[in-house]
Amino acid sequence: MKYIVADYYPQFACKCGDCRRNCCVGWPVTISREEHDRMLAAPCSEEFRKEIKEALRMNFAPDEERYAHIVHDQHARCRLLGEDGLCSLQKAAGEAVLPDVCRLYPRNRRSVGGVAECALSLSCEAVTEAALSSVEPLGFAETEIAEEPMFPIDMRPEQYAECRRAVEIMEDRRSSLPERFAVMGEELFGLTETCGEEGKPDAVRVLYQLASDFSGKNKVAGPLCMEAVSFFGMNGMEKLSGEEAGQLLDRYREAEEHAFAGMEHWHEAAERLLVSHMFYNNFPHVGGTNDGPRAFYGLAAVYAFVKFVFVGNMRRWESREEIADVLAELFRLVEHSDFKYRASQAYRRQAEFSPGCWRQLVEL
Repeated sequence: MKYIVADYYPQFACKCGDCRRNCCVGWPVTISREEHDRMLAAPCSEEFRKEIKEALRMNFAPDEERYAHIVHDQHARCRLLGEDGLCSLQKAAGEAVLPDVCRLYPRNRRSVGGVAECALSLSCEAVTEAALSSVEPLGFAETEIAEEPMFPIDMRPEQYAECRRAVEIMEDRRSSLPERFAVMGEELFGLTETCGEEGKPDAVRVLYQLASDFSGKNKVAGPLCMEAVSFFGMNGMEKLSGEEAGQLLDRYREAEEHAFAGMEHWHEAAERLLVSHMFYNNFPHVGGTNDGPRAFYGLAAVYAFVKFVFVGNMRRWESREEIADVLAELFRLVEHSDFKYRASQAYRRQAEFSPGCWRQLVEL
């Protein structure tokens, strides 16, 4: 079957045991009743079947779709993950017995308004490395994939056209990334707020609040958020005064200038990551929804937050692999948690004082 994919899709391959940031670590996996029963019926020894049983726990108030979950050990590793970094269940019984999320991740195969697409999540380090392997605008092509789409997304033709138009705007290199956000906001959503320098401490306060919120609440990206808060000298501050927000803004700008001075193609890389994220989420009609402005605010928060925490972790940038790891962990947070809900809440609180907060975020 023909699928639309990003240009780096053919480069992607699971690293298996060679992965530095294994997706079987720190990631809760909920399974359906059918998947639970399939795992327990795997063709394997009775001794290994006992290990499978010990790795599964029933959910509180289970239903057919959210029936059970896979248990982690004290190091947040899946109980079925071997010391070699490979899935012991797959080794014993084959790929077909795996839960769908384990078998398909990081792929997202869907039918969008009748168009088959297969997107890859940037939360996987191999995907992030592939996305960063070029500085050209992200292209899209058709490729043959044997399996059918996992689920349909009901999207009208005009909505699908808006998704494509959003990508075109984000890839227009005649303008800076903040200018492209402004064009997209006005053309697609009628957002025309201006951005004044006086409002930028309010925007950086939003980023600080998000980093602080996730420091102790996310096993994977939490340490990155904590490092950023520490790096900018704001440890232990529950809320920032106007003066403190101004100081944070100055520190951030100084660090950003230093961090990107040696990264010749940072803007091109940021563009490719943003467009890949947009494709993965069917932006602005995420899941076929029609709340474009909310999706737009979320995208602005993703861009600003990833850059903020990334800069705050520049002491970890010892290699291209480390850069890919930091970015993949951040996209695991923004693509697979309640990040956008928290961002919208923080944005709304701040927007009462700064109506153009989204524009201040992207122009920091």
